[in-house]
Formats: sequence, C-alpha cells, structure tokens
Amino acid sequence: MQVLIVQMGKVASTAIAEALRRDDIEVLQAHIASPQRLQEQFGIMTGPVVSDEVANRMYQDYLQELRVTFLLARQRVAGAGSGQPTRIISLTRDPLSWYWSHFAQNYDHYQTLLQKFFRFHYPQQASFDPGAVFAEVQDRMFSVLEQTTAPLDDAEALMQLMAEADELDPTGVVFSQLNRFLVPLRWFDEDFLPGTGLDVYDFSFDREAGTTLIESGGFSLLLLRYENLPDLAPGIAGFVGIEELRLERANISEDKHIPFSIKTMQIQGQSMIPAPLAKRIYATRYARHFGYSFDASWRSLEQTAADTVEGPAGTPALDDVAAR
Repeated sequence: MQVLIVQMGKVASTAIAEALRRDDIEVLQAHIASPQRLQEQFGIMTGPVVSDEVANRMYQDYLQELRVTFLLARQRVAGAGSGQPTRIISLTRDPLSWYWSHFAQNYDHYQTLLQKFFRFHYPQQASFDPGAVFAEVQDRMFSVLEQTTAPLDDAEALMQLMAEADELDPTGVVFSQLNRFLVPLRWFDEDFLPGTGLDVYDFSFDREAGTTLIESGGFSLLLLRYENLPDLAPGIAGFVGIEELRLERANISEDKHIPFSIKTMQIQGQSMIPAPLAKRIYATRYARHFGYSFDASWRSLEQTAADTVEGPAGTPALDDVAAR
C-alpha cells in the first residue's frame, strides 16, 4: 500500500510516516502539492540566498514533492472510477504555535536572513545576537500585520503585504517571516487544492474529535488535527488497514543546534502579538473550520511554556519545538 502525507510541515507528519513505514507501508511526504508552488520552490533553492547545505536538503524534498505532485495529477485525470483511491493523510495545527516550530525547524536557513537584517540595520555594531535580532524581526512583522487592511489568508494580498513590510525593512527579511507566519491560513487553498482538486472547506470537520474522512474524486483523504493526535492513532491504523499504530517523537527541533532557547523564543514571540491581530487570525476560515479559537488567556506565558515542552493533553510532543 502507498500513502501520501501531504501537509504544511511541523504537524507530526514524520512521526506518522515513520510509524507507517515500520509496518512496511510505502509513504511519500510532501509540503507542496501545487505544480505552480513546486516551480516557485525550484527557483528558491537555485537562488543565491540559499546556502549549498540548505539547497541540497531542499532538493531532496523537491524530488519527493515532484513525485507526489505527479501521482496526484495522474489520479485527478483518472478520476473516481479508476479503481483503488489514492490515500492521503493531511493535518492541521493551531496557526500561532505552528510558526515558532517552523522557524526552529528551518533555523539553518533563517540564521542567514537574520544576519542580513542585522548587517543592514546595524552596520556599526559588531556583536550579532540572533535571539535579539529575531525578536526585532517579529516585532516589526506584528506591527505590519496589525495595521494592514489586507486579508491575512489570501495569497493575492501578499504583494500589498510585501510593500508594507518593505517600508519597515528593505532587506525583505521581515516580509519573508510574515509570509511564513501566515502559511497555515493559506496552505489548503494555495497548495492542497491545486494539487488534489479537493477544497477541504466544502466538507464538514469534526472539531471535537479532530478528524474527518473525505472520499471524493478518486482520493481518500484522512484529515487530522495535530492537537488531537494522541487519540487518533487507531483511526490512522484503520485508514491504512493495520491493527495498531504506535506514534513516537520524531524530527524534534531540539536537534537543530539553535543558539538560543526555543522555549523562550516562543514565549517572547507570543507575548508580542497584539490581541486584535490574534483575534483576526482566529477569525479566518482556516481557524474557524478546524476549531481554533481566540482565548482571552492565550497570552499566559506559563501555559505557553508548558505547551512548548509538552504535546497535546500533556503528552510528549511528536513533532514540535522542545526545551533546551
């Protein structure tokens, strides 16, 4: 059996993939399903900003994403009457907690951008403090997002957001992080829909259980919410036809050699987000459809610290930032 795990990243996909492979199931993972986005990715990894090490890693991902994009396109042409459906697993995650985990995962690339920001804005200073620079980038990013009239979940608004971000930071570093920060709000429209033809918002989602099964167009899609994963292993096992699935921690960010505390990074970042901006984020279609809501106590730094170290329901995080 072959399973495609197509997701936005940092949603425990590696933990699921490794568990399935232990049962001899062929698994292909991809963050990109859209041919257009795949072409954009090729341009990024061959550009001058990306180091050789990062480019090589991106290339390995690109090869798998190319294969996944091909398989999805073939299934779309064949349609529902082609025999066995293509099995896909995808996942969602709270849009705020996703960002810091993503940053930690990709720090080897983002450290270069932080240095670029620092050299431009502080050319006379010799001491580069990556934690302090990242805090300033976030502060400027949140300032842009709080003041903009552009929709936060529409890819068509990115040009306006770029212009507004560039007024505060001509290096483009603030916009690059702003773009990443908003990824969860756009991903199912920008990547998943063009690749599969499935608009997940057309189908109901069980917010309490954190899962739904969509059968359409020759695809069988198991859609899961990261926060509910400790309870969803039996459903994943049933989806792929095995008796039991054991999920273990994988791809955690404590292995990424980040020179500052990841836990502190997330606590500080969340404390800087203006409440009106957080409310706008949780008012988006993505947040409402998958059951992510603004809570007046979301700023609680103590709870943020606990969530950073632990996964859902007090269990170890499967694919998350971790304390250093």
